Amino acid sequence: MKLRDASFRNAALAVCGFVLALAGLGAQQRDPAEYARFLENRDRVERMEVRRVVEALGLTPGQLVVDLGSGSGLFTRALARAVAPTGTAYAVDIDPALLTIVETSAKRSSIKNLTTVLAAPDDPKLPQTVDLIFICDTFHHLPDKPAYARTLYRYVKPGGRVAVIDFTNDWPGGHDAMRYTADDLEGWMTAAGFLRDQSFDFPKNSFYITYKKPQ
Repeated sequence: MKLRDASFRNAALAVCGFVLALAGLGAQQRDPAEYARFLENRDRVERMEVRRVVEALGLTPGQLVVDLGSGSGLFTRALARAVAPTGTAYAVDIDPALLTIVETSAKRSSIKNLTTVLAAPDDPKLPQTVDLIFICDTFHHLPDKPAYARTLYRYVKPGGRVAVIDFTNDWPGGHDAMRYTADDLEGWMTAAGFLRDQSFDFPKNSFYITYKKPQ
């Protein structure tokens, strides 16, 4: 069962994330509604341990949080609930069709503190500095990771955090050129000025590390 689950996650997540590495034509050919249904699949939600992942962040009402590479908004909705009613969760993606789906799902779930942001490939275009930038299965798509880490630093408040979840041993097919390690991430983030904060041993086949911007 373990091998079967890993194979399924690898095959499925080969099309996931912040699709920065895709050419424009490829992105246009993907059906956003079908992609969103995949991201919201019950098995995937369980594998990604959405509730546990968000609870580990210890968020409080009133905070400003970002889901970078939000896709369908699966994690954004959970983040929004964690900082409600006075906080705001930003769903950030480069695909406007997916952001429309996020807005629709937020309304359906009666979530009023979620805002979408159309990003550029090299800049999340946030309207203000925030308490947390959450990045799940997305960092490997970034074209210039050291430069993007420095960009993240500008958008995080003093004392704020960046949380990164990405693959460890079993990477999706077609991702060979995007592989990196937790040690690589450590180098990019500390060079940008962040300090290592916490690490967790879940979800499966993932590292989950948070970094803090000094006060």
